[in-house]
Amino acid sequence: MKILLVFPRIEHGQTTVRDKNSWTAWIFGNPIITLPYIAAITPKKHEVKIVNENYVDLDFDEDADLVGITCYTMTAPRVYEIADEFRRRGKTVVLGGYHPTALPEEAKQHADSVVLGMAEASWPRLLEDFEKGKLKPFYERDYNFDLSNAPPLRRDLINRNPLMGAVQWTRGCANKCEFCAITSFYKQGVLRRPIKAVVEEIKEMPNKLFIFHDPHITSHPRLAKELFREMIRQKI
Repeated sequence: MKILLVFPRIEHGQTTVRDKNSWTAWIFGNPIITLPYIAAITPKKHEVKIVNENYVDLDFDEDADLVGITCYTMTAPRVYEIADEFRRRGKTVVLGGYHPTALPEEAKQHADSVVLGMAEASWPRLLEDFEKGKLKPFYERDYNFDLSNAPPLRRDLINRNPLMGAVQWTRGCANKCEFCAITSFYKQGVLRRPIKAVVEEIKEMPNKLFIFHDPHITSHPRLAKELFREMIRQKI
């Protein structure tokens, strides 16, 4: 099965699609980690392609059996345009991310299926259902997912890497502010990957610079210090 994963263009913010050929985009860009994670947990029998629309034009005639699109609130209008166009051409579309998790019924109007919360646990089930012709309208989050089992990102599928890359150690936030999207998305609280796995990933990254895509990386000061000290020890 051929799977197309799409990161939509960003039209509002510090670095947008209009800046794709600028020096700021080449250095800072929009480093993505969600879709390479999804690609990593996709069974190897499937063929996966990632398109970051901020750098590469999207081909709606792409030979794909299934199209997955990640969605923030600020990209929702564009995501719905993309989803509607693919569906008009007979493609099956799955939406996931912060906005579909917050407003799943709205997202479902533009998709065949919507993934709520972290997709790592539900994505393999979704693929099995799709192959059997039994795709569900919604896939609920799995609160028992263990980040220590998360595989390395498929960075080889990123079609353009800015100088600055991204890595993630923790997900969620202990503060649980009721107005925050992090709280509604990561209802499990704070999840952490093993420090050793994070350090090894950083060492293997092709990027010279990197940022942590963590909502609150110092939520546990002692463990954060352990991570930073290990990075110093490894001369990262």
